[in-house]
Amino acid sequence: MNKLPIILKILLLIFIVSFVSAKIIQYSIGEGVVNDGIAVIKIKGPITTEEATSSLFGEVVSSTSILENLEKANTNPSIKGIILEINSPGGTVVASREIALAVKDLDKPVVAWIREIGTSGAYWVASAADEIVADELSITGSIGVTSSFLEFSGLFEKYGIGYEELTSGEHKEIGSPFKKLTPTERSLIQKKLDIIHETFINEVAENRNLDKEHVRGASTGVFYLGTEAKELGLVDHLGGKELAVERTKTLTNITHPEIVEYKERKTVFDYLTRISSYYIGRGIGAEFASREYFPSKVNIVS
Repeated sequence: MNKLPIILKILLLIFIVSFVSAKIIQYSIGEGVVNDGIAVIKIKGPITTEEATSSLFGEVVSSTSILENLEKANTNPSIKGIILEINSPGGTVVASREIALAVKDLDKPVVAWIREIGTSGAYWVASAADEIVADELSITGSIGVTSSFLEFSGLFEKYGIGYEELTSGEHKEIGSPFKKLTPTERSLIQKKLDIIHETFINEVAENRNLDKEHVRGASTGVFYLGTEAKELGLVDHLGGKELAVERTKTLTNITHPEIVEYKERKTVFDYLTRISSYYIGRGIGAEFASREYFPSKVNIVS
């Protein structure tokens, strides 16, 4: 019996279901189907520039996905305001900053709602909103920059393993896990971190309309509880989702908004591929490949 027609029918069925589910999701996220809507865009997990995914080590969100949703909400006339639901320890410098810059450029009021954690790069994003709401016991702030990687030279020495590398630049192998940093290399990396830190401080001060030296004093990298952050001027209000919605209603002058969640679109096909051996292997491999062992990617995380 020829099984090819059956396989084709199954594939066609998957395609149809996938297409229909995508349309249902498109309808449900409010693209032109609501009046006086408030878009809720989640920033959950570490922020990277890579495609948003989840792994064995937790959920990751991509700046690309967030930027797309911000653009959709900003250009949708049915959406009057935006809530950033933040539960993130931060992420890479470029990914965090490009979201923050995009938030500043939006034409609609934005309220950042920090749930459990909104530190470092995630706080950078929150600072660009018109107002910030945080729980009294949420963790926020941690205005600082870090670059870290594993270093195995002691292990190599213990087992008599040698390491040699030829380069055409004096500092080309800076950050290699197979050798210790020299004082010069350590100084070079620290200077770059200081530049990033200064940019972080300047933009938070500008976003929050705070004195730069005041922000500098709060930028030791320590995290603050919501109540402490409010005293420092790093957040505006203490509360949860209801307060975030009320503040957005006030900023947008609407009384009966429809709450619309903007999220990554997933179809049945996406979920089917997630359980395939290829996806599992890719997820594990990608996770180890993306671990921040080298200073070529600098993180701003708590």
